[in-house]
Amino acid sequence: MEKKKIRVHVLSHTHWDREWYAAFETFRKRLLNLIDSLIENLPENPHFKHFMLDGQTIVLEDYLELRHQKKDELVEFIREGKISVGPWYILPDEFLITGEALIRNFLIGKSVLDKLGIGGNVMKIGYLPDMFGHSAYTPVILKGLGFEGAVLWRGIGDKSRKTEFLWKAPNGDEILVINLIRSYSNGAHFGRDIELMKSVFKKEIEELSKHATTENILIMNGTDHEFPLFNLPERFQEWSEEFGAKIIHSSLQEYLKSVKSQKPELKTVEGELKDPKYEPVLKDITSTRIYLKLMNFEAQLLYQRYLEPLSTLFFNEENSLPNEIEYGWRLILKSQPHDSICGCSIDKVHRDVDLRLSNALEIGLETLGSYLKKLSDEDTSENEKSLIVYNPYERERVTVVKGIVALDPSKNYVVVDEEGNICETSIEPLNPLETVDLLHRVGDNDYIQGSSFITQYITAISPNVAFGIKPVRISFMAQLPAIGFKKFTIKESEITRSVDDVSTNFENKFYYFKLNEDGTFQAFDKQNNTLYEKMNFFEDVADAGDEYNFSPIPDDRAIASPKNVRMKGVKNRGFSKEIDLLVEYEIPEELTNDRKARSERTVTVPIEVKYILFRDEPRIDVKLSLQNNAKDHKLMVGFHFPEKLDQVVNDGYFGLVKHPTSVEPDESATEEVTSRYAMESFVSLLGEKGKLLITSRGLHEYETQITNEGLDLKLTLLRAVGWLSREDLLTRKGHAGPGIPTPEAQCIGRYNYRYSLRFLGDGSSEEMFDASRRFLLDPVLMETSEDTKIPTISFFELEDGIHLSALKISQNKDAVIARFLNVSNVPRKISFRKDVEIVNLAEEPTGKIISEFVLESGKVLTVKSSK
Repeated sequence: MEKKKIRVHVLSHTHWDREWYAAFETFRKRLLNLIDSLIENLPENPHFKHFMLDGQTIVLEDYLELRHQKKDELVEFIREGKISVGPWYILPDEFLITGEALIRNFLIGKSVLDKLGIGGNVMKIGYLPDMFGHSAYTPVILKGLGFEGAVLWRGIGDKSRKTEFLWKAPNGDEILVINLIRSYSNGAHFGRDIELMKSVFKKEIEELSKHATTENILIMNGTDHEFPLFNLPERFQEWSEEFGAKIIHSSLQEYLKSVKSQKPELKTVEGELKDPKYEPVLKDITSTRIYLKLMNFEAQLLYQRYLEPLSTLFFNEENSLPNEIEYGWRLILKSQPHDSICGCSIDKVHRDVDLRLSNALEIGLETLGSYLKKLSDEDTSENEKSLIVYNPYERERVTVVKGIVALDPSKNYVVVDEEGNICETSIEPLNPLETVDLLHRVGDNDYIQGSSFITQYITAISPNVAFGIKPVRISFMAQLPAIGFKKFTIKESEITRSVDDVSTNFENKFYYFKLNEDGTFQAFDKQNNTLYEKMNFFEDVADAGDEYNFSPIPDDRAIASPKNVRMKGVKNRGFSKEIDLLVEYEIPEELTNDRKARSERTVTVPIEVKYILFRDEPRIDVKLSLQNNAKDHKLMVGFHFPEKLDQVVNDGYFGLVKHPTSVEPDESATEEVTSRYAMESFVSLLGEKGKLLITSRGLHEYETQITNEGLDLKLTLLRAVGWLSREDLLTRKGHAGPGIPTPEAQCIGRYNYRYSLRFLGDGSSEEMFDASRRFLLDPVLMETSEDTKIPTISFFELEDGIHLSALKISQNKDAVIARFLNVSNVPRKISFRKDVEIVNLAEEPTGKIISEFVLESGKVLTVKSSK
C-alpha cells in the first residue's frame, strides 16, 4: 500500500510576554514594530497566508493605544483571517488564579474584539502554550467556553507522547488537545537564514512524524517576541518535493480541522499535568515574591464574592458601577500572565504588578463602599445605630461579624437583631490612622471589614473625633441569611461585660487547645479522638535557587527552634479567644559568596502569631505578621499529622485534586520531582482517624514529608532569592531565563498571613468546601438607618453540596449570570424563583429555559436571569 504523504502545517506566530526580562514599555516598542511590519508586508507577500498573535487580545489594546490610526487596516486583516487573535485577554498562569478569573479572562478578551466589530473572529481554541503546568479542571472551562480544542506544552510527560490526545477533567469533561511535544518554538528561525531553516524543517518533519496521530503535523514557526520571515512560505513547494511531504502555510484552526477530519483514535489523559520529565514546569513560582500572591488572592476574592454579587442589586440602574468592576478585573488580569503573577521577572516588572494589584484593591474597596452606602442612610439616632450586614456566603450561618463603627468609647453598647435578640458583643478602641492603614494590610481580611468605614471616615469621623466620637472595632455573634442582608441595632447598655479566663488553654465541645513553650500548639480533636502534638511550627532552610525553582545547599540543616518566645496577651470575648505571642528566629543573613553555605552573620526574623479560637466551631484561625530580614532562604509553617498517608487532597478550580505524599526521584527529568504541590485555597489530610483541613488566604504552595510518627505538611510562607535565573541549581537542568540579578525578590519587609485549621467530621468534599468558604467569606457591615429596606440578592435555593461560583452582571450588561458547582458525590437540586435560561461559560444562550435543575456530581451550571 502506498504511504500517504505527510501534511505539514506551518504556523507563523510570536509568543508575546508583555513583561519579563524587560519592562512592558520596552517590549511594547518591539510589538509596535512587529504589527507595523505585518500591516506593511502582508499585502506584498501572497504566499504568507496567516500569522497568529499569541492567543491574547491585550496586544491589540497595547498596539492601538499608540497606533490608533492603523486600526482599520489591522481589523481588516483579522476579519480576513490573515491574523488570528484571542481567545484570551492575556495568557495566564493556571495555578495562581481561580477558575472564575480564567473565565473573566476569556470574556474580557472577547470584549476587546467585540468593540472592534470582530467578535466573531475570536479563535475558539484554548491556546495555553507556555504555562508552567496545567490545572486538572482547565478542560471544564475550555469545554464550557465552547472551544473546539486546546494547545498545550509543558507538564504532559509520558502521559502522552502523541501529537494529539483527549484531556479529561475529574468531572468527566474532556477536550481534544494539540500536544506541542517539541515546544511552541520548534520551527522558530532565531535569526537563521532560510537555508538553515530548511534543515530545521527537515528534522522536525522526521521527529514529529514518529508521534503523529494523523497525516498532519504542526511546525510552530515562531518564538518569544519573534518577527515573521515573510518570504519563508515561498520555499514550501520546493521543500515539499524534496522532503516528500506537503508543506503548507496554515493556522491552528486549519490544523485542528484537518486532524478532526481523519477521526483519529486518541488516548485519554486525565487530571493535572505537571510532569517535568521533558520540560521544566518551574513549580516553585508558587512561592516567589509572595506579596503578589497574597494581593492577587485578595483581589480575586473581593471582586468575585463581594463586588460582582452586590452589583446585581443595581442591575439596570445607571449607577450599578459595572465599569469600575471591569476596570478592576483588567488590572487583575494584567497581573496574571505567568511572567507577572509568578514573580519570575525583573524587579521593575514586579513593581508594576504590585501597583496594578494595589490599584485593583483600591478601586474595588471604594466600589464596595459605594454599594454598601447605596443601601444605607447615615441619619441615625444619637443613642442607637443601625447596621446592615452582608453575608457573601451562599449558606445561612451563625458566625462572628466584625467591623468598624463610630461610637463613644466611654459608654457600653450591645448589638440587637431585628427580632430583639441580644447578640454577644465585644467593642474595642481603634485608632483612626489604623483604620486608614487597613487598605495596606494585604493578607488580613480586615481591609474588607473596614472598607465600608473608609467612606464614612472621610466624611463623618474626622470632624467627630473632637466631640468624643471615635472609631471602634465591634464584634458580635449573628445569625445571617444565605448570600443576603440582615439589620442590627447598636444600643447603649448598662451591662458591663467581662470575661475572666485569660489563660492560654482553651476547650470547647470539639477540641482542646494547649500552647507549647516554643510557640507551637497541641490540640485534641474530640470527635475523631486524635491528638495533634506539634502544630504551627516554623522551619527555615537555605535557598540557592532562583525565581523559578528552589535549590538547597549541601548539608543544610533546617532552623526549627526559636531563639525567643514571648507572650503578648490574651483576649477573651466569650465567643472567641485570641492568644498573641512573639516568636523570634535567628537566621543566617544570606548565602556565602560561593553559594554553598549560609553566612555566619545572623539576623532576627520576628514572627507575631495570633491564635483565634472559637467557642462554637471546630476551628483554629492563625494570623501571622513577620518581618523578613534575611536573604537566600525559604521559610515554612508546618503541621504534624499523627498518621502516615499515601495521598493528600487540595482544591482546584471546580473540585478536588489528589496528590501522593511521596514520589520517586527521576534523575532523567529536567527538574526535580518532589512532593511539593499547588493548591487554590485549601489542602486536607484525611486519615483513618484524624481529618484536618487547612485553608489559606493566598498561600498556594505546600509540601509533604513522611516522618517516623506520621506526616508533616508545610506551607511556604516566602522564598527569598536574588536571581531571575541561574544555571547552577541542584533541582533543575540549566537556565529557565536570563541570568539577571533581582534583589527585590529577596522580599525584605513585613508580610501578613491568615490561615485556618479545621477538624473535619466525615471529611467529605462537601464538608471541605463548606468549611473553607466559611473561613474565607467574612461578612461585612455598614452603618445604616432604621428605615433601610433589606434587599434580596439571590433568586435561587440550593441543596447541600451546591456552591455558588459566580453571581454577576453579564459581560454585555443585559442580564444577571449565576454559576453553580456540585461538590458532593451525588446529584443535587437547584430551585429558581423564576424561569432562567441555561448558558455556557461564554454566556452564550442554549435556548433551554428551566425553573429547577438537578446538577450531577462535579458538574457546573451557568444560568442567565433577566431579573
